[in-house]
Amino acid sequence: MYLTMKQQVKQLTKEDYKNLKLLSHIAKNLANEAIYNIRQYYFSEGKYLNCQKNYELLKNSPNYKILNSNMAQQILKEVDGSFKSFFGLLKLAKKGKYNFKDIKLPKYLPKDGFKTLIIGFVRIKGNKLLIPYSFSFKKEHKSIEINIPPKLVDKNIKEIRIIPKSKARFFEIQYIYEVEEVQSNVDKNKVLAIDLGVNNLATCVTSTGKSFIVDGRRLKSINQWHNKENARLQSIKDKQGYKKKYTNRQFLNTRKRNNRVNDYMNKTARIIINYCLENGIGTVVCGYNPTLQKNSDLGKKNNQTFVNIPFGVLREKIEYLCELYGITFVEQEKATHQRLVSLTKMRFLYMKI
Repeated sequence: MYLTMKQQVKQLTKEDYKNLKLLSHIAKNLANEAIYNIRQYYFSEGKYLNCQKNYELLKNSPNYKILNSNMAQQILKEVDGSFKSFFGLLKLAKKGKYNFKDIKLPKYLPKDGFKTLIIGFVRIKGNKLLIPYSFSFKKEHKSIEINIPPKLVDKNIKEIRIIPKSKARFFEIQYIYEVEEVQSNVDKNKVLAIDLGVNNLATCVTSTGKSFIVDGRRLKSINQWHNKENARLQSIKDKQGYKKKYTNRQFLNTRKRNNRVNDYMNKTARIIINYCLENGIGTVVCGYNPTLQKNSDLGKKNNQTFVNIPFGVLREKIEYLCELYGITFVEQEKATHQRLVSLTKMRFLYMKI
């Protein structure tokens, strides 16, 4: 199976950062060219322009030539995938299985925007990632070397994504690497039920009557501090007449909050899976409703707390860890799941991170 590791790039020089930002902007230009060709072909012919034909139109484009060929191909494939989804929805709508009003043609990226750089042909030199350049770009720009996380040195890295954040004020790298599933000695008949909440982030009950709770109040505290600090910075911004939507300090505040929340979710998922492995539990049932937070009406204060907790992220982390260790993951509609949990009387052990 494939796993993803994130890395926030901090060791770039000023020149390296400008080069990476330039590549990301050129990638955006190429993506817009690809989108333009497909849209115009659809408007004039009423048909879909496939990736191969689009490549023939763009292979002599200045933006295509500046980028490394593999990187440019990945951008065309990504644009092609978004339009395939669009035309797939059109087919479903014609069969009455989807609403035409909900189908939107992929739009252009902002003129001053940036695009994710996808590296399919990975070049690792020792413990450093070499950002691929085209011959023309290499002549005028210094090469970029980024230290990869030590955990990935001996891993088989399949793909790398360099994602511009906050209008390319900083970059995040995602490494997609291959790992083998771990053979664990678990019993599929032993079940752990998980109910997600706010004060109690994960209430866990086993089929043998044992239980524990992963505390969610720490996560609430992280979100509340972020909101309080953001309100203070917003007040300063308004007094100074700052015209942009967010200041640098607001970006840093949000970045810090996201990192802390993601770390908390990783640790929560690991606690749950480790408990399953230690007790030989082979099935995990998680109560979850994708639209639970969409139309929440719990009052202004409670809504702010409830909506800011990424339950979907936690569910996905638990699911992939289950797959890694050979544990069966079952998603249950939340209302039914809560009734099942409430029927079990137990003593809880709080687990704090």
